[in-house]
Order: sequence, then C-alpha cells, then structure tokens
Amino acid sequence: MKINKLIQRTIFIALLLVATSVMASTAQITFPDDVDDETPAAPIDGFIAIGIAAGAYFGIRKKISNTKEN
Repeated sequence: MKINKLIQRTIFIALLLVATSVMASTAQITFPDDVDDETPAAPIDGFIAIGIAAGAYFGIRKKISNTKEN
C-alpha cells in the first residue's frame, strides 16, 4: 500500500517536472545580432540526466529501505 503511494507520487512529480520543462523551453528569448551565442560558456551534455536518474534511484531505494526497517 505504501509502495503504491510512493510510485504514484514519483510518477506525479516526474510528470510535473516534464510539464514545466516543456513550458520553459518554449519561452526562449532571442538575442540581438551582435551577441556571440554560438559558443556555449560551459558544455552541458546528457550526463546531467543520467546523474539525476541515478540520484532518484538511490533516493527511492533508501526511502524504501527505511520504510522496511520501521
């Protein structure tokens, strides 16, 4: 029963994050022509998503193990 609530909360939070990221990505501003926006200040790649997924996995695993002990 508690695991079902945890899964429902996790799915709700994931959908909420996806919905807000979609709305934020469509609200991009444009720069004037004299701004050098071709070279990024810092390279951002797909490892951020992998890190977030790994953190979520370990957090959920810890939460489940704590509920089993109690």
